[in-house]
Amino acid sequence: MGNPVYWALGTLLVAGLAGGLVYGLATHKLGKRGPYIAGAIAFIALWTAWPYWAIYDLQTALVAGDKVRLSSLVDWTSVRDGVREDLKAAYTSKIKAADPRMQALSQAMSGAAIDQVVEQQINPSMLSEMAKGSMADDNPMSQVRYAFFEGSPLVFRMDIGAQFSTQNERTIYLLEWNLGWRLKRIIVAPYLLGAGN
Repeated sequence: MGNPVYWALGTLLVAGLAGGLVYGLATHKLGKRGPYIAGAIAFIALWTAWPYWAIYDLQTALVAGDKVRLSSLVDWTSVRDGVREDLKAAYTSKIKAADPRMQALSQAMSGAAIDQVVEQQINPSMLSEMAKGSMADDNPMSQVRYAFFEGSPLVFRMDIGAQFSTQNERTIYLLEWNLGWRLKRIIVAPYLLGAGN
């Protein structure tokens, strides 16, 4: 989805669809149901295009370091909770000790350290720096490898990774619609957590 050719083809497809509908309505070939059919198709086209605009807006805000824009595009509480869960699952389960009480204490301390790091580091500035560091060029969409609805028309998935990255090397962003598309979850690439095969 990062390739501008895909965006051009998508734009041409939507323009062609809209032109066909206008022609059909103008020539009355769709009959009395024409306006309803046209309205439904226009709604579906707009609904499908909206999250793509949202991810472009999000990526642009990240690269620009626009903290004000990011505050409205990202549900920071939900994102922090998700990253916290990923880190705890990846690291606290690896702590082993001969004494079960020491293991429980070590895991609790590790969990507390993760909580503190997540609260301090998962913020607009940090995400912006990560986005800038991973950009190969000035195109905000160059790192997007996959983008489409995920299991529901209210959840949109975006996979971010290098050009020839495998699924294990991609970070997943999940956007959710709630009177607008917002980033709700970041699933950190498994290889970054040492969880890859």
